[in-house]
Amino acid sequence: MGIRFPILFLFVMSRTLGHSAELSALSQAIDPDWIAQALATTGKASIRKRKLPAEQVVWLVIALALYRHQSIPEVVAHLDLVLPDEVNADIAKSALTQARQRLGQAPLAQLFAMSASCWDERHQSGRAWRGLCRYAVDGSTLRTSDSPENRAHFGAQAYASGVVASYPQLRLLTLTALATHLVRDAVFGAYGTNEMLYAKSLLDRVPDHSLTVFDKGFFSASLLLQLQTKGHERHWPIPAKANSTWERLDPHPTDYRVRMKVSPQARQAEPDLPAFWEVRAIETTTSLPIPMKPPLCSEMIAPPDSGMISPP
Repeated sequence: MGIRFPILFLFVMSRTLGHSAELSALSQAIDPDWIAQALATTGKASIRKRKLPAEQVVWLVIALALYRHQSIPEVVAHLDLVLPDEVNADIAKSALTQARQRLGQAPLAQLFAMSASCWDERHQSGRAWRGLCRYAVDGSTLRTSDSPENRAHFGAQAYASGVVASYPQLRLLTLTALATHLVRDAVFGAYGTNEMLYAKSLLDRVPDHSLTVFDKGFFSASLLLQLQTKGHERHWPIPAKANSTWERLDPHPTDYRVRMKVSPQARQAEPDLPAFWEVRAIETTTSLPIPMKPPLCSEMIAPPDSGMISPP
């Protein structure tokens, strides 16, 4: 057992909707066909007649996440007011618990993937920059309910003093549209797992014809080459690290190609990686002085063929 997926579903839904995450708003934003498809794809569609069919259980679980500080009877009562045709208020509490267990997390994960991608694509019209949709990959941590199962599965932060965080924690990584702040996709798991591993699992979900911003913690030939080569026009800018070294390939003062060596450790882990990779270095003027560098100057790395993202 681990954290229930609907809690994460609530977190990204509240960011995605951009307004109060009321169940009535969700009931209008979520296409019933998405629920039916998610249940069919994951094999959770109701075959025999039940007092609480799978479609209604999905709404119940979403409501339990939205109103997670309320009891199940209170949530059912609220759900009956919002969706009077969807819920039988006379169902026993034990039946509700069993229905949640039968449903599992897979249909909710599938529903989130469908709704988030659809909402993002719907709102991208007219927001592209030089023909590219703009995204950012960034990480965060969330606390989970304190249970032995969650502590065993997710772990928690351990401080230098030896003290362990009061609550279990998970590590979350999101792919967010910069123009709208809609969450396109998300991945989460154990707190002790490096964000780089979670980022790799998001790469297949980055749309083509896009520009995805990373912070310098994701500076990795393995990650960035995979993003660049396993799609069409998938560009990425990333700040250069202070200790980045490269061979300069042309004399342009602020916008030039460079060649960098792929570390032996990376090539040992992934033998298909090249010995060297070429990228584009772009120096830009900013308003923030950077220590150990010329005043008001920073460097950004981008794919070598990223002609569409020249600095102004």
